Amino acid sequence: MRVMAFRGYDNVETFTVAKTGDEGWTLQSAGFTSAKIVVEGAEVEAQISGNDVSAVLGDLNLPYGNYEGKVVVFSSIYEDGLVIVGPGLSESLDVHVRD
Repeated sequence: MRVMAFRGYDNVETFTVAKTGDEGWTLQSAGFTSAKIVVEGAEVEAQISGNDVSAVLGDLNLPYGNYEGKVVVFSSIYEDGLVIVGPGLSESLDVHVRD
């Protein structure tokens, strides 16, 4: 997925995550309680609602450019985080930072 991060602005980007073949599954029902977006060592907190992960990417404070990012979710089982979107996975995150 391709997203824009406008530095210093409050635009909210929302990512929808689905589990193939399981219509009733959501991030929340699977016990995930928080998330973050990580790009080039910078990170922003994200909120989970059902299968949606939302974050203000303008807070990443990265230079103008194009980056690969990760969506990381957390639960009591995955206290260190579980990368569900990122390089090498079935879904990638291309972040385009602009002014």
